Amino acid sequence: MEKVGCPFGSRCFFYFGWFSDNADSWTTGNSSRVDFAGSNQLSEKDLRLERIGAAIAGHDGDESEARALLAASDVVTRRIALGALERIGSLTASELQSALEDPSGSVRRRAVEIAAKRSDVDIEICLMDSDPAVAEATAFAIGEREESSAIPSLLQMAANHEDPLCRESAVASLGALATGDHGNRKEILDCLLRAMTDKPQIRRRAVLGLFQFDEPVARQALSKALSDKDRQVRAVTGDLLGVATD
Repeated sequence: MEKVGCPFGSRCFFYFGWFSDNADSWTTGNSSRVDFAGSNQLSEKDLRLERIGAAIAGHDGDESEARALLAASDVVTRRIALGALERIGSLTASELQSALEDPSGSVRRRAVEIAAKRSDVDIEICLMDSDPAVAEATAFAIGEREESSAIPSLLQMAANHEDPLCRESAVASLGALATGDHGNRKEILDCLLRAMTDKPQIRRRAVLGLFQFDEPVARQALSKALSDKDRQVRAVTGDLLGVATD
């Protein structure tokens, strides 16, 4: 059964549901407000239809439509179109690189998330993005790509970034890279040991990384973590070591 007044027919049920499950596709960080910045030439209705069109293009394999909307003035439409082209399998390296340099942090973050599964664009520079959400996503993506060449930059982020989410993501990626074939094993160990004095969520990540090391200093740090003041840190450590904790 079709919904009356819906320009896309019965598919609206699916796509409106899809958007409700992906609320960030409609906003740029504030779920209570749609961001129309840079899009004041379009009415709210036109913007919604444009965004829906970008999403449908990805599901229908409409490469030309998705590519055209990649240049939309609306930030949300560009972000959806970027994902649509990747879904189709037609997003080129140059298009992804351009998205990494988009004026909108939300588009750059989406580009980094896509780049986590690709190796045809350089993302290390994005660790220094002015938007912490982009920098945090980049640290995660580097870990996913097992990009050991970025270890020095991750070490810097883990030690000095002012945003705790960025430090946490960097520590997590360093833990994932700890067993790789590179010459930074000692530096990673030292960084993880220092992270054990950071916030609880960062200490939990550090514990997971330290478990990759057999060095006595790492084992001592794990033993100490069994009595950490944070219950979740104690629990994670206990699970790894096979020790019951309170």
